[in-house]
Amino acid sequence: MKKLSIIFIAGLTVFLMSCDILDTEPQASLDAETALTDGASAQAVLAGAYSRMQVGPYYGVHFTLSPDLAADNARYQGFFDSQLEVNSGTVPISNLWISTAWVNIYRVVNIANLLIAEVPNIQDDTFTNRERVLGEAYAVRALAYFDLLRIFGYHWDTTSENGLPLLLDPIENNDFNLIPDLARSNVSDTYNQILSDLGDAISRMEGYTNNTRMNYWAAVALRARVHLYAGNYPQAFTDANAVIESGQYSLPADLADVFLTTGTSSESIFDLVFDDQDQSSLFTFTFQRDEYNVNPSLTDSFEEDDARADLFIFTRGSDRPAKWSDSNNANNVKVLRLAEMYLIRAEAAAFANNDPNAGNDDLNEIRDRAGLDDVEDFADFDEFIDALLQERRAELNYEGHRFFDIVRFDKLGEFFGREDFRKAFPIPRDELQIQENLVQNPGYPSN
Repeated sequence: MKKLSIIFIAGLTVFLMSCDILDTEPQASLDAETALTDGASAQAVLAGAYSRMQVGPYYGVHFTLSPDLAADNARYQGFFDSQLEVNSGTVPISNLWISTAWVNIYRVVNIANLLIAEVPNIQDDTFTNRERVLGEAYAVRALAYFDLLRIFGYHWDTTSENGLPLLLDPIENNDFNLIPDLARSNVSDTYNQILSDLGDAISRMEGYTNNTRMNYWAAVALRARVHLYAGNYPQAFTDANAVIESGQYSLPADLADVFLTTGTSSESIFDLVFDDQDQSSLFTFTFQRDEYNVNPSLTDSFEEDDARADLFIFTRGSDRPAKWSDSNNANNVKVLRLAEMYLIRAEAAAFANNDPNAGNDDLNEIRDRAGLDDVEDFADFDEFIDALLQERRAELNYEGHRFFDIVRFDKLGEFFGREDFRKAFPIPRDELQIQENLVQNPGYPSN
């Protein structure tokens, strides 16, 4: 991948956020090209992978928030083209977010590739957590590939050819002639690679529960999410159930405690940690600027007395999500948390058992914390899906789920009147111009 090599080897241009630019450089990271010589350097490279996950185009802002802007939870009231295009639902192949998301998430992949290739060969008797480092690398790569698949691939159709280019070996030696121009794998093979990586991660991390890293239970939780998207409902149920029944996590009585406390909460399976020195830009983009203001249809959708409706602050003419209200941008991103596992288990139970009421206990677990009555039995799956989508909207808004939920239930046309091909974002123009074997998603131009 020649374009990716330029990004990996030479680094990215640093843009200023004041010019509607997505910050692409972590403040402190060790590039994947740094030699791996011992356990300390391996752990520094792994830290670089997490740092790369924190950049603006990825979890630092736009992957966390743009799925709501592309749907109906957020609305654009600012001045910059990239978010306007996402909000409009007509994203061009030149869109700045997709262009920077592609290269930054593949940088995460490449850092993981280097660790997976080199860590087994490190000669260091003091490197006692080698297997755990490898497990994290596999889990990070799985997360990055699944996020890429959700943005750019046909994740809802396992028979589709529109998967991802699977870069599985590190780009090394600055030799551009050795860098493959990879074609896209199909969706089934992409899912198989993600699940294989998660299997490798889980087998290496048993007992490791640090919820500020991709740990054992985070890998199991991610696998539950992956199985759910792929329609593997019995497996999704098994993994979500394992996380819930592990006893490692609990739902705080007050949802605000998940977001408004320092550190992590009892619900956090994997938080990507930001602090006063290592900041996100979530507060900047939701409070100080107007790219991700709350769509009134979100606040209007809450049932009466739903405590989750209190997680908004009205200021400067618009509601703002209080989930990201730290003025120092020290807001942890909740990549995986327990409430989602209950919602996954509810959905998986219903579809695995062909019974729209099989997951009601889990829906009620989430509703109980929100101060709501139990659901009544659903007459059919249409009623269940409507209720499920509303629970996921109320619980997981501004956490990067809404657009993908609408897509996987094939409601993009029904909700927004958009053409079917817009269920996936376009492959960026820059990549298509350099990679001869890379094929654009149907419906979008190639140049």
